[in-house]
Formats: sequence, C-alpha cells, structure tokens
Amino acid sequence: MIKFAIKHLKKRAQFLKYCVGGGTAFIVDFSLLYIFTEFLGLWYLWSATASFVIAVYVNYLIQKFWTFKSSGQYALRQFLVFTAAQIVGLFINNTALYVLVESFGLWYMFSKAIAAAVVLIWNFWASKMFVFNDEFLSKEPQIIIAAEIFPPDIGGPATYTYRIAKYLTNQKINFKIICYATTIPRKSQEEFGRRITRISSFLPLLIKYFIYLINLFVLSLPISTKVIYAQGAVASGLPAVLVGKILRKRVVIKVVGDYGWEQARIYHATERSIDDWQHQRIFKAKKLLINLKLKFICCVQKFAIRQASVIIVPSHYLKSLVGGWGVREQKIKVIYNAVDFQFYELNSQKEAKKKIKIDGDLILTVGRLVPWKGMDTLVAIMPEIKKINPCFKLVIAGSGSEEKKLKLLIKDLKLANSVIMAGRLSQQEMSKFYQASSLFVLNSSYEGLSHVILEAMYYKLPIITSAVGGNPELIQDDYNGCLVEYNNKQAWLAAIKRLWQNKSLRERFCSNPLVKMDVFSFDHMVRDTIKVLNI
Repeated sequence: MIKFAIKHLKKRAQFLKYCVGGGTAFIVDFSLLYIFTEFLGLWYLWSATASFVIAVYVNYLIQKFWTFKSSGQYALRQFLVFTAAQIVGLFINNTALYVLVESFGLWYMFSKAIAAAVVLIWNFWASKMFVFNDEFLSKEPQIIIAAEIFPPDIGGPATYTYRIAKYLTNQKINFKIICYATTIPRKSQEEFGRRITRISSFLPLLIKYFIYLINLFVLSLPISTKVIYAQGAVASGLPAVLVGKILRKRVVIKVVGDYGWEQARIYHATERSIDDWQHQRIFKAKKLLINLKLKFICCVQKFAIRQASVIIVPSHYLKSLVGGWGVREQKIKVIYNAVDFQFYELNSQKEAKKKIKIDGDLILTVGRLVPWKGMDTLVAIMPEIKKINPCFKLVIAGSGSEEKKLKLLIKDLKLANSVIMAGRLSQQEMSKFYQASSLFVLNSSYEGLSHVILEAMYYKLPIITSAVGGNPELIQDDYNGCLVEYNNKQAWLAAIKRLWQNKSLRERFCSNPLVKMDVFSFDHMVRDTIKVLNI
C-alpha cells in the first residue's frame, strides 16, 4: 500500500510541486489583496489586479527553476509567453471575482479563493503546454500535417501521408500529425509516438470535427509551426484554414478531386459529369436534407481552398478545375503523386494466372466501385466482348458502394463465369493480376491522375481508357494507348476489338511511354512538396 502510494505520488510529482509553488504565490496574492484593500483603501478589483501581477511573477520563478526546471535557452520568448498566459489568467480571475461578489454577494476574500482555484487549473495547463515547453518555444521549423486518414486505416491518402511522415522523420524535420481514425493503436504500438493525434471517426459528426479543430489549434500554437499541410479541402482543410487565420500560419491544401461532386454522385443527387457540374450545380437527391448537406460541402470546399496560401494538385487537369473555383493560378502548384513501383516477384503471364487461379484472356479494370467509374458499362458489354474472343474474362479489382448493383447485373446477364469480382487487393496481390492480364481498361467519367494507369504502364499492359480528366496527360490516343468516350459502348467495343486483333499495335503501345516514369518517383514528389511547404 505504501509502495503504491509512493509510486502514485511520483507520477503526480510535477503537479504537486506546482501546487506548492502555486500555494506560495497564493499566500502572497491573498496577503497583498487584503493589505491593499483594507489598509490602503483600494477598490477590491484594483487590489486584486496588483496582488495578482506580483504573485504570478513570484510563481514564475518558482515554477521555472523548481517545478519544470526549464532551461534558459528561450528566456525572453518564455517570459513573453508566460506574460500572455497570465493576462488570460488575470481576465479569468477578475471576471470570476466580479461575478461572485456583485452577482452572488459573496465576501471578496472567499470569492478570491474560488477564482484562484479556477486560475490554478488554467495556469498549470498553460505552463505545461506552452510556458515551460521547449518544443513549443523552439525556433526549429515545424509542419503540422492535417490528415483525414492514416495507417492502419487503408487508402491512397493514408499511404501518402505515412510516406511523407517517414521522410520527415529521416530528414529530422519536426512535424506533428492529426487525423481521423477508425482504429486507434495502443501507445506502445504507435510508430510515431507523441507526434500523432488520432480523433475517433465514430464520434458524432459535429463533436468529431470540433475535437479535431481544437486539437489542431493546440498543435499549431508553437512559434516554430510554420505551415499546416491539409490533406483535403473539407474535413481537414476547413479546420486548417480557420486555425491558420487565427494563428497567422501558412496553410497548404492538397486537392485530388471535387469532393462535393463525388458526394453528389454517391447520393445520386446528380448524373452530371464533373466538368458539366462545374458550370451548373443542381442537386436532385430525394431528401431535402441531403441536398442541403451537399450544398454546404460545396461551399466549405470552395471557402477553404480560396483561403489557403497554396493548393497542391496532382495533375494539370485538376489545376484548371481548381482555377475555375476562383483561385489564382499562381497559388496552384502541380506535383505529380508518387507511384510506389515495388519490386514484387516477376512472373510470366502463365505463372501469374496459376497463382491467381483464373484462366483465359483477362481484361483488367481497377478502381473504387462508385458510380463515376463506369464498371457497369464494362459488365454490360461483356456479352459482345465475348464475341470478339470467347476466352475473354473481365476482372474487376476494387470495392465500394456499387458492389451489390454490379453483382446483380452480372447475375442478370448470366456472366458469373466471365466477370470476376476480385475485391480490394493488396499491392502484392495486385501485381499478380497485372502480370496475368492481357488488356487494361478504365472507363471513368473522372480521374485526377490515375495511379492504376501508371501501374498498368509499369507492367507493360496495352491500355484503353476514357478521354477525361487527367487521363490525356498519361495516354496519347493511338500513341501509347486508346482514348475512348466515357460510357460509349460501341466505341469501347471497337477499341477492344481493334487492339486485340492487332498484336503489333499492342506492342507499340507498351513501348511508347508518354512521360518518363521517374517523374512519378517518391523523391521527385517529396522534393517538390517540401519546396512548396517552404520548410
């Protein structure tokens, strides 16, 4: 029992020391308040102000050299931060004192005791977080990454943020990460330790966003914080620009698409293409609340992007898209995403088919199963594609909201043996599917800059894709692939037939990259990103 008590006291030693120091200052404060009021005849609020100021500087010396044992490395900056914290404390003290005396009729000395207890809590938190925190006072440049997802949660943005964090760690650049999380690892399993703050994704929406905002504000308070790098325009971008405005920090937002349009498509509030949507946003969801929600998302997205210092986009197409939202061209920087071409085991096409246990001539498509990816059109034309080559099989790799709809379509068309729903695959598994395939197709109404096209190019697959978004930045029609009108069934059938029946054309497409692949290297991407962040 005694050992437990000693152990518990050691854990609370800093706070106990703070209370002793604070108690000493409290005695000074009380004594001077009584003397100034009773013997010098000052109004109690003037007395409270004078006694408070003297007491807090007594407290400062005790806490600096005994409780927190802070170095003198940042003495002037520390003193200024301390003064700012005490001004807040003085406001809390005098407000509480005035309310308790004037509104509740309490004796001013008793009211002072209550006010002092409230100020004690504020002062301890402010001292620990800011005044005697060398990390807060340091001049070393620091970046705050305002992420939306982070490993162990999966997805492209999570992987991107993780790789940036690893690079910053290796380069000994100070950083902090805040993110939403469906999984919160134990502290012992947290790779980045105290550098990362996770906000549960399962909290009620407004509470979740409010907690994220407050935590981002606290993380961004250090003088050393030079820039907040938000990984989206809404869930992370809005908090970032609000904090940036208050604290006068640079805010950089990465934009990989039109989130408002994506949500409108998911909620079936529009059938318009992303380009048509830019000219006229009409919301046609069945529920009014959904339409209001979507309008709010669009407004937030536009507001955040306009307020940011710099916008990073992964393609020239997205640069023109964001420019249409009223953002000056000079603020928009194109930095191609890095594609991680990991050197997994290379197999012949025959060996790869054995490993994935699918035979035939495979037509591969990869992507989220969402309305604008056009997977349903590819399934719908499979009976006609089979006439071109009876051995053709369509492999769909990915998951999403349209999965049930696609499975029903496959069942209705009796294509169970001709269309394989492979689900979401790891990078290692995905490499086997690329190597097993004969053609790669992507029928999407929107792509910022398609990673899967780059991966198909890496694995030397002939490519047919829709002539939309950033696709023409990677594929030049009839040079290194075929560009086809989105959802045009006849055009898709003609392109597949032409490419399949012309072996020399397939070989030419695979040997003519439109861009050098090193443009999409991680080193290239991170170098340009750090330059924009200016850290």
